[in-house]
Amino acid sequence: MSRAQVAAFDALSAEAAGVTTIDEYKAWTRRKIRPVFPHKVLISGYGHLHAGGVAIDYLVTVDFPPGYLQRLRNRAGAIDTPILRRWLATREPQLFESDRPWPDAPAAWLGSFRESGLKNIAAHAVTDTERCVGTYHSFHRIPGRLGAAHAEALKRIVPVMHEVLCRVIELVRVDRKFAMRLAGLSSREREMAQWVRAGKTNSEIAALSGVSENTVKHHLTKIFGKLAVESRMQLVQRLAEHDANAAPGSGTKIL
Repeated sequence: MSRAQVAAFDALSAEAAGVTTIDEYKAWTRRKIRPVFPHKVLISGYGHLHAGGVAIDYLVTVDFPPGYLQRLRNRAGAIDTPILRRWLATREPQLFESDRPWPDAPAAWLGSFRESGLKNIAAHAVTDTERCVGTYHSFHRIPGRLGAAHAEALKRIVPVMHEVLCRVIELVRVDRKFAMRLAGLSSREREMAQWVRAGKTNSEIAALSGVSENTVKHHLTKIFGKLAVESRMQLVQRLAEHDANAAPGSGTKIL
């Protein structure tokens, strides 16, 4: 590995400092990861640790072929691949090429993999016992043959991606809590919260809602309490963040 490559890998952490949303994570991988580790398709998984390994809670896909993930689900509905299973057994970077498959690669999985045009895989993961979570990062459509240099690069890149993804997913989870609080507002409270977001003053909200200014103040006090915010500015910020990073549903969330 050249000095330039080492320097590029080492610079990824500093360049990732401002990544806080799913869309920013995807843009960061395209803009910063692809130049140092060429690939066309990426999937990053985040899950909680348990006795048997890692249960995937979130999947972040970057230019991933539609429909392929659904074919990876086992009878219990969980995402299951021989690549992840082999990583769990070895804890080492996994390299796979569809034209030189492993002898034990399941035929159905291999057929689906080839049909989706994914070509190859370079994958690695991190188990984080302090957070009690793990992340898994699988790169596809990598040019050329895979080898030791790819495995070495994964060992440098994936720990950085782990930290960034953990930060982003934690913010997604915070947003889910905010979404639950938001759902607890009355229709009048939701209306007033949106007027605040639009920059309306209390007197303007009173005129628009057909109530007194004191009533508006009373509603805003209740809104602040229910949403756990302390000011109009914080309310506007949290509403904007929520809209930009809408909370996903139950099960494994594909983001």
